[in-house]
Amino acid sequence: MLKGKRVLVSADCFPSLHFLLTGLAGKMGFTLHTVPLSEGKPWVEADDFLAAWGRDVGLALLTWVTSTASARIDLEPLVAHGREMGSMIGVDITQAAGLIPFDATNPKVDFVVSTSLKWMCGTPGAGILHVDKTLALELEPEGRGWFSQNNPFSWDLDKFEYSPDIRRFDSGTPGSVAALASLPALKWHSEQNHSDLAAWNRKLVDRIIKRADALNLPLHSPRDAEKRGGSVMLRFPDKPEASAVVGALGVEGYSVDFRGPLMRLSPGNVTEEATIDTVFDIAEQTINRRRRRYAGRGDQMRVTTQGEEISMTPSGILGALGEMLLSGEVKVVDCTATLGPNTPILRLPKDFAKNTPKVEIHKISEYDADGPFFAWNWMKLGEHSGTHFDAPHHWISGKDFEDGYTDTMDMQRIIAPVNVIDCSAESAKDPDFLLTPEHVKAWEAQHGEINPGEWVVMRTDWDKRSHDEELFLNDDPDPYEDGSHSPGPTTECIDYLLSKGIVGWGSQCIGTDAGMAGKFSPPYPAHNYLHRDNCFGLASLANLDQLPPKGAILMAAPLKIEQGTGSPIRALALVPHA
Repeated sequence: MLKGKRVLVSADCFPSLHFLLTGLAGKMGFTLHTVPLSEGKPWVEADDFLAAWGRDVGLALLTWVTSTASARIDLEPLVAHGREMGSMIGVDITQAAGLIPFDATNPKVDFVVSTSLKWMCGTPGAGILHVDKTLALELEPEGRGWFSQNNPFSWDLDKFEYSPDIRRFDSGTPGSVAALASLPALKWHSEQNHSDLAAWNRKLVDRIIKRADALNLPLHSPRDAEKRGGSVMLRFPDKPEASAVVGALGVEGYSVDFRGPLMRLSPGNVTEEATIDTVFDIAEQTINRRRRRYAGRGDQMRVTTQGEEISMTPSGILGALGEMLLSGEVKVVDCTATLGPNTPILRLPKDFAKNTPKVEIHKISEYDADGPFFAWNWMKLGEHSGTHFDAPHHWISGKDFEDGYTDTMDMQRIIAPVNVIDCSAESAKDPDFLLTPEHVKAWEAQHGEINPGEWVVMRTDWDKRSHDEELFLNDDPDPYEDGSHSPGPTTECIDYLLSKGIVGWGSQCIGTDAGMAGKFSPPYPAHNYLHRDNCFGLASLANLDQLPPKGAILMAAPLKIEQGTGSPIRALALVPHA
């Protein structure tokens, strides 16, 4: 039926459909034609499909509501054109089934498919298939089994006969668990007024759009409710901002989704109207904090001296700082571990990655025949050795930032106030201690809010172990256990801190993540999320016990290595003298 013909599908169909059709094309002899989006358009429109639809199209698989924009396509002109072209027409209703009524007979289509998920509220593994009764008898499924027969218990090998109804599309023993697990959802649907469900969803989506408009977040879905599904997509300036908002909402228990710079919201029957405002209040706070991270703070600041508030220009502030450094009112704390052959170096599983070599220092001369008046050395070391800086390009999530290397990054950002969260007692008691958002919020309640553009570091006093590499790394003794026992942040903690607009996160351990963070979801969230947001990481910091919780300035400048992913640093903190 399809051999030698084209099969039409839209570029914004659900990817699984495209994967399936791509695999079937060679086997069944058809050409898969993917209808592209028109330039500047966020979804494939009916006119795009019509322009590609000729008499050589054997099948058109239409996506009723898209997963990428929640755009609902106008089926009537498409079905009418398809009938004129003599094509078979199928419709995927996955993104709307269970919320928006669908009539397979008006306009009449040949078959309809859907998952049991989304608005259907079912479980993975089940689904929906409707095939026109007349057409069903003409079709022979590619795969068949004992349940494809009218009598599943017919064991005569030479007398297989397809069932005369929809059951012919069954095959082997059904996966009854998924079907049974979806029954409560079907029962619930049978008891609902779906007009009320749709009206409630529309009311909530209207509220979402109103709040998004107030934040100047462009709509990536149709504004007209009749051309939209039950979800709504909002476009952020970039992926890091979208992910930061999603992360901040997740910390507070709100589940939304994002794809690149798009955030997807799908308010259902259990969503309360007040929840929409709470979600957008959190989003607005997160956006403002993040954007202030890069904003200038003006050419004049107010400071307090001897109880009197005065205005000072930046030059005046720097002059005063210079005097305080010279007088000792502000002291410099070295937050750097000694770098040398005994410096602990991260060890990765041999079958996973290549390891950084140990630090080597080689003498060139020392007032001898190779240099009679001078002493100098050459070194061999990795970028991420000792007290070091992780640039965004260090991790795959930050690979696309042009300013993500040590030679292209904005150095204005790396000198900033530092918040020191003391977890030394907890880490001494439990080397696998994990810092959570609740810990951070309790710290903020005591010491003050973490502000945009600031550093946050976790004091564990782990640097006291640095004299012994085995003690410092604290690898698990089980050779089959990948990971080490060292403290760090939870995924939710990093999400929360990024929602505050921090510039970066620092640890006194070998890396920015907890030792067992490879088992987290996603793995290594500090690396994954920090660099996804174009933020920085600091590892193997020292002497954090000499810093106050607030009030110090941290300077963590990496070497300007060409396309460097990181660098050993001399981390220095300016601390008011007690």
